[in-house]
Amino acid sequence: MNFETTSVLLEALKPYIENSVVDISTDNKDWRNQNYKSDLVTIDAENNIGFEVFDNEIIAFYFTNHYHFEDYTSELQNGQDNYIERAKSFLKELFENKIRHVEHYKGQSLSSEKYFIMYQDGQEDECISSTWFGLSKFINPFGKKSIHSTIWQFDKSKGVFTSRPPKNTDPNAIEVIDISEDCYIEIFENHNVYTYVIMEMAFDDYMGKYYYYWTPAINTVSSGFYDTKDKAISSALEALKCRENPC
Repeated sequence: MNFETTSVLLEALKPYIENSVVDISTDNKDWRNQNYKSDLVTIDAENNIGFEVFDNEIIAFYFTNHYHFEDYTSELQNGQDNYIERAKSFLKELFENKIRHVEHYKGQSLSSEKYFIMYQDGQEDECISSTWFGLSKFINPFGKKSIHSTIWQFDKSKGVFTSRPPKNTDPNAIEVIDISEDCYIEIFENHNVYTYVIMEMAFDDYMGKYYYYWTPAINTVSSGFYDTKDKAISSALEALKCRENPC
């Protein structure tokens, strides 16, 4: 790597990206195909997540946008600006919190977009970028307005960002059985009596907000009480089978 700063940022993100396919490029070219010195770190290539380190600047990029962190130390009288710490804090917030991407359309054309960090502790969502596309393309001023909102979050187990929330299994479950990416079964036990819950992925597009969430499966037979774990599992699998092929 060209810069020690790159190692500092990767070390800060280490708890999150242990399952990510991290690519580091030190031989980079600009839009004129000219070589320049930087460390380009891609953490989630499909969603354009990562950062690039220069001699006195860091660019954090995410989805369709990016954020610059520059060294202003020489311009400050107290000389206490730390752009590396600011970049580190920003990147960690991306991985720790949900990201809401709001797109505004006029007709079929994207007219503007915003990104918000959705804090977990009740803080108000923070807008981290806002882009208007009116200067870069023609937008029909009479087009019908619509809004598309997507919520992203980092899935540590897969090492990528996803709009589908990771499985959030009940810690009281004695066993979790994965049926597919959209469905799993939780088995519970209490005083040698066994029950199950079938969870599945659902989708909501209410008022222009598009998001996935986990919920108890619909159109399935409710769990009974069973004297063995195997009977509870068998009954849950039968409930799913009957839903697909009505008994």
